Amino acid sequence: MPYRLADHVRACRIDAQVILLDLQRDKYLGIGGAQLAALSRLIVDWPADGAAGVPVGPDPVPDAWLGKLLALRMLADAGTRRAPVQAIEPAHDTLLAHLDPHPTSIRWADLPNLAWSASVAKFWMKRRCLADIEKGVRRLRVRPAVQLPADAERLGAAVAAYMRLRPFVFTAQDQCLHDSLTLVRFLAGKGLFASWVVGVRTRPFAAHSWVQSGHLVLNDVHEHVRTYTPLLIV
Repeated sequence: MPYRLADHVRACRIDAQVILLDLQRDKYLGIGGAQLAALSRLIVDWPADGAAGVPVGPDPVPDAWLGKLLALRMLADAGTRRAPVQAIEPAHDTLLAHLDPHPTSIRWADLPNLAWSASVAKFWMKRRCLADIEKGVRRLRVRPAVQLPADAERLGAAVAAYMRLRPFVFTAQDQCLHDSLTLVRFLAGKGLFASWVVGVRTRPFAAHSWVQSGHLVLNDVHEHVRTYTPLLIV
């Protein structure tokens, strides 16, 4: 029978490998080799398509992998409807490059919003799986994400205030997920809504999180995030 990826699973293809993210288990799974083409025939929304360069052999049926994915509840009946999966524009610019590198003032009135946002983000990371965090981020959004150039000035001012206040609350070094979730909540508190992104890369494997509005990266540089393939977009 044909299958599809479960609603709590995200997938992307990087070269001759498919990376799966199980949002309920907070686990990544990489699949490569000859089974990619066979799985693409069994799973209707499988990102691999048996492209040239992937050895197929005598039409292998990856019973072991299919059984593993079913046992992990990462597949569903293809006849059931799948929740829509979001896409995002390629990152082409960095908001930080347009901010004043030597600000002369700090907007202290934004500190309670930042402190609360950081606390909630930390609670989410400790007590919730990615599937629940995704739902929490979606509930923040009362209207579509910021569409540049609309709200561009407000967005820039909000991110600038966030960056100036952040050192007083936490350090973002090696804390990309906490930083991104905090920024998303902080912006929502000001009526601004950008996209939370988790991306992956291989050789070696690494995962990274950032916030993006259209083609504009808000808390990183676009040259860096473009080395990752977006996997989860909220």
